Amino acid sequence: MAYIPIVSLYTILVVLSLFAAVGVGVWLWGNFLDRNEHDPARIRAVMFLMLSVTTVWELGIHAAGLTRGYTAWVSLFVASWGGLDALLRFPAAHDLESPFSIKQFALLMVKTMAYAIGMEGFRAHFAVFLTLCAYTWSLPVLYSMALPLDPSEQVLLNDANDVDLAVRVWRLMVNSHERRSCYMSCRGWCYKSLAEASETSGLVRYALCAASPEHRSFYTKKVRSV
Repeated sequence: MAYIPIVSLYTILVVLSLFAAVGVGVWLWGNFLDRNEHDPARIRAVMFLMLSVTTVWELGIHAAGLTRGYTAWVSLFVASWGGLDALLRFPAAHDLESPFSIKQFALLMVKTMAYAIGMEGFRAHFAVFLTLCAYTWSLPVLYSMALPLDPSEQVLLNDANDVDLAVRVWRLMVNSHERRSCYMSCRGWCYKSLAEASETSGLVRYALCAASPEHRSFYTKKVRSV
């Protein structure tokens, strides 16, 4: 098997491209934050999308045979206990010495090490490893940029929700009141999202009215009042 050097012209081009992509991404993200500075729900939704896309991409890399099996589980674990937990607690701010920050840093290190030793043919796929590292460590930077500058906005509507995801899961398992509260919150979010979508899409409005007598009655009264 031919020797494949890690440092090559191709690797240098990949590194330069990553620097350029990260720079452009930070610039675009900054512009988006400027336009939605006081809309944490929308910012959180976009970060959810970014987390989902990167996680699917990582699973795709595993499916292509570029990484060993355990890296996919590490990726899902870090995305859940790390990224998802952070987004559920956004825009609450945490000190660098807090358990939250220490946990996030530790998870990023675990994920980086997992890919470093879990790449199939590390030299041949070194560019893929660099790409993984680039966005793995860029996402926390984008998260930090999204935190409000005003300390009064760096809080959740309900401080009781600023708890670790593992604690939330445990409470759902052992507390029926927590399960009921979670169900009602999810139901309310779904209804709100569907109602907003129905305002801009006739197809969604038709499907919603067909499935829900309450919404059908509401829109019928609304049309009559107009």
